[in-house]
Amino acid sequence: MTKESLDSDRVNYMIWRYLIESGYEETAVRLQKEWDQPDPQQLSCAPHVPNHALVVLLNRGLLYNVIERENVQLHVDQASAVTGFFGPLTPKSPVAEAAPREEESENARKRQIEHERAQIANGPPIKRPRLSNGYENGGFEPTPMDVDDEPQNGDENAYPSPEQLPSPIIATVGPDQGTQIEKVSELSTDTIFLELSDDQASRNAVLLQCEWNPRDPKILAAAGTDALARMWTLTRTAADPDPEAQRKPLFQPHHTLLDPTALPSTTVTGLAWGSDGMTLAVASEPFVEGSAKVEFWNTQGSVVAAFNTFESPIICLRWNPSNNSCLAISAANDGKSTLITVIRPGPEEVTHYSLPNHSLNEQDLDAAWTNDYEFVICGGDLLQGLSCVEGIISPVRKYETREGHAMSKVTYDWQSDLLATASANGKVDVWDRDGRCRSFNAHQGAITALIWQPRQPPSKLPDNSERLLASAGEDGAISIWDARSPEINTKSWRSMTMGSAVASLAFTPDGAFIAGGTSERIFIWKVDDPTLPRATWLGCDQLGWRTPQSQDSGSEDTQYCLSWDSDGQKLAYGFNTSVCVPISNVEM
Repeated sequence: MTKESLDSDRVNYMIWRYLIESGYEETAVRLQKEWDQPDPQQLSCAPHVPNHALVVLLNRGLLYNVIERENVQLHVDQASAVTGFFGPLTPKSPVAEAAPREEESENARKRQIEHERAQIANGPPIKRPRLSNGYENGGFEPTPMDVDDEPQNGDENAYPSPEQLPSPIIATVGPDQGTQIEKVSELSTDTIFLELSDDQASRNAVLLQCEWNPRDPKILAAAGTDALARMWTLTRTAADPDPEAQRKPLFQPHHTLLDPTALPSTTVTGLAWGSDGMTLAVASEPFVEGSAKVEFWNTQGSVVAAFNTFESPIICLRWNPSNNSCLAISAANDGKSTLITVIRPGPEEVTHYSLPNHSLNEQDLDAAWTNDYEFVICGGDLLQGLSCVEGIISPVRKYETREGHAMSKVTYDWQSDLLATASANGKVDVWDRDGRCRSFNAHQGAITALIWQPRQPPSKLPDNSERLLASAGEDGAISIWDARSPEINTKSWRSMTMGSAVASLAFTPDGAFIAGGTSERIFIWKVDDPTLPRATWLGCDQLGWRTPQSQDSGSEDTQYCLSWDSDGQKLAYGFNTSVCVPISNVEM
């Protein structure tokens, strides 16, 4: 059997992962800087190390120590004191000795759960003692260290309860040298929760999407099940210091973005603001059973155009750059084929294109405009360019894809003329204007978000300037890639981790900050220095977040959405039956 060796890089990486997973972000940053490792996720061992690896390895080591100790006891006086790894052990009674090890593990787990519940009931968790890595004077020298073979034993506990944790070792040698760490802002105290239903007793509506107006930072729209389609206007913030302002309601009465005759069972499957913020496209079903429609609303809550000739469902709405055409993807022929529709709300013109052999029940499609008249559709092994000119949609380019490409997302960058696609197997492809593709492994598992960093003019960038693309995945990682870098195939420009699957991702409009959301929390990083989040928001303990319908929030059908307002000062985060708006106090 080949024995693996441990060097300090591998040990430091497991410690760094433990600190991140346990919420010690500041300590993790200190370790990272003193370790002199700008991106631990790029280590060759990183993709192979599972979550909680350090705890598993230490628990297995303790089990080995038990076996070693018991073997020694066979050859010495049984009445002598027994010393364990952390000191003398208290002798157990015969009854206690007979108790199964599984019961001890279960008791430890229960103590940990009770401790966490007590912290939740009493407020924010108490900050635990800061751990010292014992090296206050600089980096580490990667010296290999031999360890014994890993014993195969299934008794692997989760993190030990607090009373089991050994006291940290305090470094007593070397000069006192610290690392300057900026304080992380907590946004949980200044949070607005929006009502999604007029019936406060039921609150049945499940949110599917929420979007701020791209021009007006006070207008927010949301859509979902149970005829949920609303637009709110924010009048003040929760943290407004003006006492006079505090007496005003947070929001003006909402506008309902559905026809008054819409059935209570109507599901709003999509909404999309035009980039000028003047018009909001809303797709809903059923208008009548088995059909759907697209309506266009202005910011005053009035319908400006409506189109009713769609088959359910409508899964995608995309505006072209000039905001005079909106693309919709819907089912056709009883779900056996797919219909691509370009709608011009002004003259009320509709142009169709059929994909007769594509079923949305088997493979969703995504779409992105590349200019005012051309767009691409993406899904599975299909990446097709189309143009809409003079009322006719026609193919212009079919990209060469590989078998089993499994593409699920597409996004276009108008500044670099690059197209990016994400696959369900964790690969990202970047395509140039000639159809050439660079492919690289971005994540372990499905990619949940793929977005370009917003940039201010000029409209076209020099070919040698960096162009940043962010991806997030079910592996809990967020990576930022320079799409023009020759090293994009081997390493990311920056990377962060959130500890659990990343459900949504959003840049501020100026591209300076990026926010990532999981089912429980939001982190906000500064793009050019993402070693430590600048702000955090924990949702699971906030008043209004937990509802009877959100207890099973881990289901695969749960939808998440994350959107910045046009000023980059407010986030809207949607999850199950809630929309929350943490008010950002990060220096932008």
